Amino acid sequence: MICFLENTFQIKLEKNEKGEYPVIVTENGIFSEMNLKNKPSTFVKFVINEYEELTIDWYIDNENRFSVKSLQIHQMILINDDDESSIQFVLERWQSRMFKIQWNPKLHIEFGLYYEICDDCD
Repeated sequence: MICFLENTFQIKLEKNEKGEYPVIVTENGIFSEMNLKNKPSTFVKFVINEYEELTIDWYIDNENRFSVKSLQIHQMILINDDDESSIQFVLERWQSRMFKIQWNPKLHIEFGLYYEICDDCD
């Protein structure tokens, strides 16, 4: 998943002192926390480790308003079209559910159902 993020967003993710990869999402896109000089006051931080565990924190005006800790991820899906830019994290133990971090048209987090699209299912 680390390679997917690096290749998709053309960023170099760096490990922190815990051996995790922290990523900052703003309305302007996705950045490696280790390379970001000035964090905005409102952002989503997600952290992925080598075991594909996910932690999500949403900061609004530099205050943590939402946290999800230690989710095992089954799949990561990018949505990048004219209407929406987001990443969906499908949960390992509950594959019909996902967390979505959206940055376009506005910064947003959603927990909901995950529907796998199948072209041959009709």
